[in-house]
Amino acid sequence: MKNTYQIKIAYRKGLSLHKITSLIESVKGVKIKHLNLIVKGKNFVGVLALEVSQMMDLDSVVALMRKNRDVSTVEKINPGQFSVSGDLYYSL
Repeated sequence: MKNTYQIKIAYRKGLSLHKITSLIESVKGVKIKHLNLIVKGKNFVGVLALEVSQMMDLDSVVALMRKNRDVSTVEKINPGQFSVSGDLYYSL
């Protein structure tokens, strides 16, 4: 069974979208279900809905994003239009 979780990220404009998506999808069992990014000043800010098969997969994505210095924030958001299984959200 796959679960969907939402995270909000902010990263500098110079970082390519391909690098962010390939970083996330490099974790086996993780798929980007929805991506919504906008430009705010010198940063991109957006919401990602991630479909994960196991909770460890989401932990791996968060750890990879923490290691990337170009990603300035990753924070939890309240569930919007996507159903979220469980009460687990992540914040850095």
